[in-house]
Amino acid sequence: MKNALLISCLLLAAVAAEGALAQAPAPAVTSTLQARRVDSVAGKAVLAPAEAGKPGDLLEYSGTYRNGAQRSVERMVATIPVPAGTTFVAGSAEPARATASTDGAQFAPLPLMRSVRLADGTTRQEAVPLFEYRYVRWEIGTLPAGGEAVVKLRVQIDAAATAAR
Repeated sequence: MKNALLISCLLLAAVAAEGALAQAPAPAVTSTLQARRVDSVAGKAVLAPAEAGKPGDLLEYSGTYRNGAQRSVERMVATIPVPAGTTFVAGSAEPARATASTDGAQFAPLPLMRSVRLADGTTRQEAVPLFEYRYVRWEIGTLPAGGEAVVKLRVQIDAAATAAR
């Protein structure tokens, strides 16, 4: 009897949860990430499907964010990861006013810089190598109801990444 009661309670909870989920509103913002290979045809960049890649291939990642809500979304931030085995291409972030990170926690304007301690105890600022970038982020700000924002970046597949596979 206890098992029958427990099963009935679980079924009732499942039906209630299903009803609540069916009534839950759609997410305000949806996102789609696409990866395309960048080919050069007659001196022009042409985007092609990127089912597979090889060392040296240039890929473009495009994130599209759509606001399906009836009101604006404030303080919208869009982040695209830079996959391991690829190197971020300088100047490829669109829109250009992006920030980047090597760890996903600390973001700073491009190009990333770091302090390096020299042998004499002084420090100097030097550029972080592009292969260390792991995330690029854009502060979209307000995304109006029905609005859309698109962000892009390019990466190059590293030779060592495919050799290790």
